[in-house]
Formats: sequence, C-alpha cells, structure tokens
Amino acid sequence: MRSTAVMASTGHRPAIRLRPVPRYEPPFDDELTPQVWASARQLPLDWTARQLPPASAPSGDQPAPAPAPPVLAGASSDAKLAVRRFVHLCVEVLNGYRPAAHLRRLALPAEAADVVAEGLAGARRVAELRNASRAAGRRTRRPVPVAVLRLRLCEPRPGAVEAAVALVTGERTWAMALRMELHQQSWAATTLRLI
Repeated sequence: MRSTAVMASTGHRPAIRLRPVPRYEPPFDDELTPQVWASARQLPLDWTARQLPPASAPSGDQPAPAPAPPVLAGASSDAKLAVRRFVHLCVEVLNGYRPAAHLRRLALPAEAADVVAEGLAGARRVAELRNASRAAGRRTRRPVPVAVLRLRLCEPRPGAVEAAVALVTGERTWAMALRMELHQQSWAATTLRLI
C-alpha cells in the first residue's frame, strides 16, 4: 500500500509529496500476555476486611467519643503550593517589587489589614537596613535581595497549615511565621509575623 501524490510545481516552489501514514495500532489489553510477579518465596497478602469487635455500649447520658482525625504525615500538596505562592509574594513585597497591598488578596478578609500591615512593616525594615548600609559606605551596585533559606510546613489539622521561613538579606537573617487556612476552596493567610 504505497501511493504517492505529486503536485506539479509552478514557478520556483518545490513539489509537495503526500504519503499515507503507516498503520500503527497498539495491542488491546486482552492481546497482551499477563505479567506475573509472584515468586515461590512471596507470601500472599490478605485483602479481606477485618471485623473489629463491637465496642461496649456507652452508658446512659455519655455520648460515644468522636473518632480521631486521620494523622497526616506532612502538609498536603495544595497547602504546600499555597504557602510557596504566599511566601514568594511576601519576598517580592520585602524586596520592593510589589506593594504590600498585594498581600490583601491572599489573606482572609477579617485578617487582611494585619497581614498587610506586617508586610509593610517588614518592607520598611528592609529599606531602612539597605539605606543604613549605603550611609555606612558599603556601596554596592545593586542591593542584595531578600531570599528564602528554608521553608518548614506543618498541617496541624486538615484545612490549616503553618509555616516557618528563614530569610536572608545581605548579612542579616530574618524569620517569618505564617498561618493559612482553607476557606471556600481557597487558601487564605490569617497570620503573618516577621522577626
């Protein structure tokens, strides 16, 4: 099955050749041979659900205790992404690339004023530090930007994440602590502290 269509060239244009695509279809699942991974020394896994013994009935007026929430090994991926995004925005505010008011859209409305005020205070402290280094005679071509050294996350309960961030600018090290909570399917900052 080989057919070629050649279009006649007109003028200085080369000829265009159309060729059919070769047939290729992947094999169906039922055509493949099954792969068996079991060996003679492998023990089978028991996937049957175990029945727990019935708990003793609660006495009279006392309600049954609530089941414990699942223990999380680390922060969820959504929480990590939200914290990284917020920390990146805070670093841009501290470096003077953004106004502190941009923190408002990532903060809970009731706490937005406190979050913005803390970001503004941090940006002022960084600016004062840079002005003091210029006045001391340490003239550099460009001021050293604030950078993230380390970010640690903790999710104490589902829907809340707390973070501790180590920041550095020049020879000075800073610490930032924040808390974000999940409200209406979006993460919002409730607390921001710069030390």
